[in-house]
Amino acid sequence: MSCLAKGHPDAFLVCNGYKDEEYVALALMARSLDLNTVIVLEQEEELDVVIGNSRRLGVRPVIGLRAKLRTKHSGHFGSTSGEKGKFGLNTAQILNVARKLQAVDMLDCLQLLHFHIGSQIPSTSLLADGVGEAAQIYCELARLGANMRVIDIGGGLGIDYDGSHSGESDMSIGYNLDEYAATVVQAVQYACDRRGVRHPILCSESGRALVSHHSVLIFEAKSSTSFEPSGPGSVGANLAYSLDELADDARADYRNLMAAAVRGEYETCCLYIDQLKRRCVDLFKDGLLGLEHLAAVDALCDIVAKEIGASRPVRTYHVNLSLFTSIPDYWAIEQLFPVMPIHRLDQRPGVDGVLSDLTCDSDGKMNKSSEERRACRSTK
Repeated sequence: MSCLAKGHPDAFLVCNGYKDEEYVALALMARSLDLNTVIVLEQEEELDVVIGNSRRLGVRPVIGLRAKLRTKHSGHFGSTSGEKGKFGLNTAQILNVARKLQAVDMLDCLQLLHFHIGSQIPSTSLLADGVGEAAQIYCELARLGANMRVIDIGGGLGIDYDGSHSGESDMSIGYNLDEYAATVVQAVQYACDRRGVRHPILCSESGRALVSHHSVLIFEAKSSTSFEPSGPGSVGANLAYSLDELADDARADYRNLMAAAVRGEYETCCLYIDQLKRRCVDLFKDGLLGLEHLAAVDALCDIVAKEIGASRPVRTYHVNLSLFTSIPDYWAIEQLFPVMPIHRLDQRPGVDGVLSDLTCDSDGKMNKSSEERRACRSTK
């Protein structure tokens, strides 16, 4: 209110969300200060609060309503929309609001339609479907006598986090800003022209698109540790007598592993590597295999896995931040955050990396690439 009072007469002050008596009274006070305030009804019972306070304060409100559209997208960020969404009015409730306003001679106060089909809308086809549905509701309200002026298309303008421009995952979109705007305008224009309704003012609440690029988080890697298979020389001394300590089944796994490696049967090698390691761990737990023997078998398996391309070197970087404080969405809702170094940008990375924060929380690490997160999303 204080910002708008300094000279933005055409700016909207859209009041969304749950509203109690105090909230509504404050919004009406803003209206009395000549601010362009719109009280958007999220629940049908809020209308009684608005009417009561309007009469008490002697201020005629501008009212909007949020419609629960049937259109929604099926991705992770679409779960807040649709007929079972958290806020909004269904068709029967919309009609009830219009009739109640007409009964108290306030139907002209209904001027805005708001909706939300989910964050991170992946495609313009889905956008056009949702906006077209909302435009029909807008035209119907105008037909019923409401003084409709504005369509608030809500949020949903996405960010192409993974750079694929495909719209095939929750982290990508298949359009640019111009295409998004053109889709909205065309869908509304088509509906209004067919119904003979004046074109509305269009506004949006594209918070994600507005703020996603507003800052960067820079942190320092304090140290790093790497996991790379040891060279043959480090296995040598222990390996010979480690084989003598193995049970018959484990020795058979070892021979089969070596034979498969010689034949170039790499998938079979991976099976024998896992099997040999499991057998040796069981022997170690039973006290039948020494620590140095277990280490030698592990090193041998790692060398074979590296040679056949079944494993890649991995380096863990200990970074000076708390994941839960600085990037909680990564852990909580699997939000993708592009990560890149600020040094050596002319060199292609040679190892897989894990960013591990300095807290003692086990989940305090970033260990999935964009491709892995896309694959994870596609299987859910």
